[in-house]
Amino acid sequence: MKRERLIEGVLCAHPGVRDAVVVRDASSALFAFVIADDDYMDSVLGRRAEGASVVGKWRKASDLSQLAKEASSAPVGFNRLGWDSSYTRKPIPDEVMHEWVEETVAEILRLGAKSVYEIGCGTGMLLTRIAPSCDRYVGVDFAPVVLARLKEQLGTMPALAERVEVMERVADDFSGIEKESFDAVVMNSVLQYFPNVAFLTEVLEDAVKIVRPGGHVFVGDTRSLPLLPAFASSVELFQAADEMGVAELRNRVNRRLAREQELVISPSYFLQSQQGLSRISRVEICPLRGYADSEMTRYRFHAILHVGHGRESLPEIEFLDWTERNWSLDDIRSMLQRRRGESIGIKRIQNARLEKDLMTLAILRNAGLTCTAGELRSKAEQEAQSGIHPQSLFDLESEELGFTVSLSWAACRSDGSYDACFLSTRSQGKLASATIRWPQPEASEIVCFANAPGQRIIRGELIRQLGAHCAERLPAETGLLDIELVDTLPRNVAGEVDASALLAHRTASHLF
Repeated sequence: MKRERLIEGVLCAHPGVRDAVVVRDASSALFAFVIADDDYMDSVLGRRAEGASVVGKWRKASDLSQLAKEASSAPVGFNRLGWDSSYTRKPIPDEVMHEWVEETVAEILRLGAKSVYEIGCGTGMLLTRIAPSCDRYVGVDFAPVVLARLKEQLGTMPALAERVEVMERVADDFSGIEKESFDAVVMNSVLQYFPNVAFLTEVLEDAVKIVRPGGHVFVGDTRSLPLLPAFASSVELFQAADEMGVAELRNRVNRRLAREQELVISPSYFLQSQQGLSRISRVEICPLRGYADSEMTRYRFHAILHVGHGRESLPEIEFLDWTERNWSLDDIRSMLQRRRGESIGIKRIQNARLEKDLMTLAILRNAGLTCTAGELRSKAEQEAQSGIHPQSLFDLESEELGFTVSLSWAACRSDGSYDACFLSTRSQGKLASATIRWPQPEASEIVCFANAPGQRIIRGELIRQLGAHCAERLPAETGLLDIELVDTLPRNVAGEVDASALLAHRTASHLF
């Protein structure tokens, strides 16, 4: 341990390091995990300037989408220009977008907010559907052409325009907004355009302040970091020619991950935000509703942050393990009929939405595999197992079984499995779906909260500096093999850094 502590001390002496730990794996190789100092990254290495450039790029792209001639004829409340599929690079079909919009609106309306502050209101697909239920609705966006188009459409809806205020401002600008002046802040499908997770934290800190006790911050349609490798594999396989070799396919997946330009967040970020934001009393992590097969329903989630003055003591609900029984939908329905009046949880339910994509990734990770993309598609189709579609569980509510249904991705599993709670309607006076004590992530799932889009050079420079810093101050035989930047150093129940979690994260993050 003496060698590890020596290296940690040297690393922590660098101004770009907030914290660091060195761990030894089973072969006695040493690895350093470093939390970078945000001020150093922003001011010295230029991350803030790079972030401003990223925001400017997204603003320009958003405005350009509304300069197309189709924008002027877009239906009021359904101007979806710019919503293109990652798979086909063509517009997402109308029927898919309609379901996505209506299901998202329904989730927000369930919060019962009468005053809403929406960050990234865009062309108003949410605004035009939610504002009629509100006394006050403020929509802000950073793209002037987009806002001009929205104002044009609001001009055709005078009754709605009376209660809506639209402003041009960036997400982190809360100037002039009074504390506790809104029932809800909505940020839907906008986090991917934030430059980094530090920027997101600044926005959330201010968003929570302007929400009244009992209100919510709804962060919707957020891309999931644990599922990013499966998503990248899925897109590249879809676009690959049948004759492409698996080695080239692996290279393309790695390149897509390395060059990802959007911010992708782990649900664990929002769970951990409770520690830094005392006004957050509970956090829900919800898979999207809907039957449409799209990258939104498969790979994105809603995070609902409940704002209050205290944190409630959550009741325990038994969670049965789906993997031990492999229940079908009919099996679950029969169990609910037998256990009316009880609240029941089921964890680790295999996600039917993701089966083929996850099988693709598993096959690709087989180092000895030699085949073509066409053969891989066929193999993944044949070997995909049978899970349960999340929406089919939501639909059980309509069968009058005496339960309300909630689903959660709070466990942050990279296999996309989800947890379900069937809350007896007899206990609705005592419990609400938000007060479920959901299964939580393994320690290895909270090591990184987000990717770092556009920061390869900046992060690489910090690692280079740290390597040189250690080389100058440590004996040559120290044996440090690698330095990796992380967002947190998970600890076990004894308060010690969980070395096994860090090493597990490192193994999982090296795909091929």
